[in-house]
Amino acid sequence: MKKWMKGTAFLSLLFVLFSLVGCGSNEQTTKETKKEEKTVQVEKQNEPEKKEEAKAEPSSEQNKPMDSSTVASEEKKENQSTEPTSTPKQASQSNQQQNATTKTNTAATTNKSSTPTTPTQTQPSTTPTSKPSTTTPPKPATTVTLSIVGPKDRGTIVSATKVSFKDGDTIYDIILATAKKHGIVIDSRGSGATAYIEGIDNIYEFDYGPKSGWVFEQNGVSLTKSIGVTKIKDGDRIECIYTE
Repeated sequence: MKKWMKGTAFLSLLFVLFSLVGCGSNEQTTKETKKEEKTVQVEKQNEPEKKEEAKAEPSSEQNKPMDSSTVASEEKKENQSTEPTSTPKQASQSNQQQNATTKTNTAATTNKSSTPTTPTQTQPSTTPTSKPSTTTPPKPATTVTLSIVGPKDRGTIVSATKVSFKDGDTIYDIILATAKKHGIVIDSRGSGATAYIEGIDNIYEFDYGPKSGWVFEQNGVSLTKSIGVTKIKDGDRIECIYTE
């Protein structure tokens, strides 16, 4: 019985010791965790200050003067970094474009050299120029050849003479106009189809016999119509002949 009591007491002591040790370790761990939390909070508070210092440090470094060699090297690096790396295809395309531009430039220069210089145009004078006359040129005069031959003892009264006439004139019209021009007296009667000449230059019909009188020929042919309706044309030959 005593042994059992001693064993239980020993066990209870051990349990108390273990509990005390565990409490102490728990307190230490809680203390350590609290310390770690405090350090983390302090570090978090110090982080913005460190960042501000870090930001300030590059500005101070940037304010420092840089050597010319370092500046040149940095500019080269920046240019190399900014320049796009051209592929072989792009290089060939750029070469083709350059060749095309050079060809077009040479063609333009050759065209400029080949194109003749246009002479300076002089402004026309403002003075009004005389317009050509719109009148049609006069037609050439139409003429016939007229001759008057009397009896043998009188001979030729009017030799072959060219006489101008108008369109529609007849042999009667042309004989009257010619006699008037030469001052020869004509005795006639009627008009148109009834026109009849009795005497020319005081020589009348029947003066040299019952068959004597004036006859008329056109181009060597005796007339079959009255001289008042027989029209003439350019170049005709009219003859007045006294028959005995």
